[in-house]
Amino acid sequence: MSPLRSSRIPRRTIFVNPRFQFGVTLSFSIAVFAGGALFGWSFYRCAKSALRIASLQAHYHFLTPYAILEDPLIRHVAILSAGVLAACLLLLALLLRRIRRGVGGLVDSLHRSAQGDLSTPTGAEGLTDIVRLGTKIDAARTRTLQRIHEIRAEVDLLRNEPLPDEEFARRWSALKTAFRKVAP
Repeated sequence: MSPLRSSRIPRRTIFVNPRFQFGVTLSFSIAVFAGGALFGWSFYRCAKSALRIASLQAHYHFLTPYAILEDPLIRHVAILSAGVLAACLLLLALLLRRIRRGVGGLVDSLHRSAQGDLSTPTGAEGLTDIVRLGTKIDAARTRTLQRIHEIRAEVDLLRNEPLPDEEFARRWSALKTAFRKVAP
């Protein structure tokens, strides 16, 4: 065995969150199934009519069923392909729009946080994972805002209250630790 083969790192398969996959996969499956069902119903009606007419003219034309149904079958398969493709592209566009809107709300929330607004909720909408991330961001912003209020209260206490030197040093050390928790 060569040294290159033994030093290779084995590949790992990384899966996307199954909850995300299930809903999206179900949406596309429904679009394909609906297209197939519509194709089956439409082609059945067309084939039934064409074969009935051919059976009435059987002694004049000796065509195979494939020759009789070739043109309608090609037309129906083309319409099916175009319709299912259009439906899936429309569904993809709608999903991308929802994702973009939800992520845009998260980005706006983070921009507001960078400007100092930690109290406005994220209001993320869209897929459930985006909403869940928005609530986590809101919780983190709320904790940060809470710590800032605690630090302000402690600074006001240190500024306004005359404290013994030992007590002041202890509180000042605790205040510096609190600062590091907010902004490392």
